[in-house]
Amino acid sequence: MKRSDKNRARVIEGLRKRAEGLEAEERVIEYVLDEDGNRRAVKEKTQIKYYPPDVSAAKACLELDGGDSFSDYSDEELAAEKERLLKELKALEGKKTKKPTESI
Repeated sequence: MKRSDKNRARVIEGLRKRAEGLEAEERVIEYVLDEDGNRRAVKEKTQIKYYPPDVSAAKACLELDGGDSFSDYSDEELAAEKERLLKELKALEGKKTKKPTESI
């Protein structure tokens, strides 16, 4: 596989994840300076962050992957697709994320 094909596949895969919505682990570390001016970790917080589906990413992914261009859709087809996506988004909004954990 050519390098450009690998890069294209990586971009499409990233767009696909963003288009479908994803959960990602996020880690935040709080630091303080001690008397000597050195940084010292005081609190570490890890949580799962939910990113909802992104319609723009879905459109770009479909167009890059050789799918139909949405600019060719009629107003009725676009309205039907919008309703379908809104119903899907509403169903996903009920999804809960995991609670953050803290450690020192």
